[in-house]
Amino acid sequence: MASLFDPNPFGTLAPAIKRKAHFAFHFDDIMRVNNVRNAWKIDHPDSLFNRSFYDSSLWEKLEGDQAVKRLIREGVGYTSAVCVLVGTETWSRRWVKYEVARSVIDGRGLLAVHLNRLTHHQRRQPDALGFNPLRMLGVLKSHSGQFYLYEQRYVVLNQLTGQGEWQWHQYSDYTQAVPLPRYLRAPDAGYVMPLSTATTEYDYVANGAHKNIGGWIDHAAQAAGR
Repeated sequence: MASLFDPNPFGTLAPAIKRKAHFAFHFDDIMRVNNVRNAWKIDHPDSLFNRSFYDSSLWEKLEGDQAVKRLIREGVGYTSAVCVLVGTETWSRRWVKYEVARSVIDGRGLLAVHLNRLTHHQRRQPDALGFNPLRMLGVLKSHSGQFYLYEQRYVVLNQLTGQGEWQWHQYSDYTQAVPLPRYLRAPDAGYVMPLSTATTEYDYVANGAHKNIGGWIDHAAQAAGR
């Protein structure tokens, strides 16, 4: 995995393809998300070294699990990559996890971009970086050779003190076998390989996303064979 905060970890050339991206985010981060969504559209030349992209994100709230899942399936299904926009609580959001899961199920590229260095619209200052949601999901290889999605859950071991530990459990919103992503090394049977081990996380401010995010999206798509 390329290191975080390397401004151009994959060389100097921008992508040759303008990709369609699906952005996954926590709705409480909408003001920072809109910075990402709109910044590249304003005075942004679509050139070899400054590539733009198509935005195919979901911008409405729905009620009902099946309705949300259907909308996410449709949204991810027409894209080349899922880009997770990481705020403080993004890692814990159920539907962000499902959008990440769909990237694996549908064979899409996957990357994470931290938002918290952007100035908050009310506090007028940046925040500490959030936890990378791609560490919370992984792929387990069963002893029969099939692959399944797993997620980390905090399990309380002592009811009196509340102490516990993080454990891998089968991902409850999709329990069928999944294809192993092309970018991910297969784990040994019975073990989980976190998605974060083979995907790249960036910082929107430190890594110059306004100029580079199109290239990041394209690289993630290529890594998944899109």
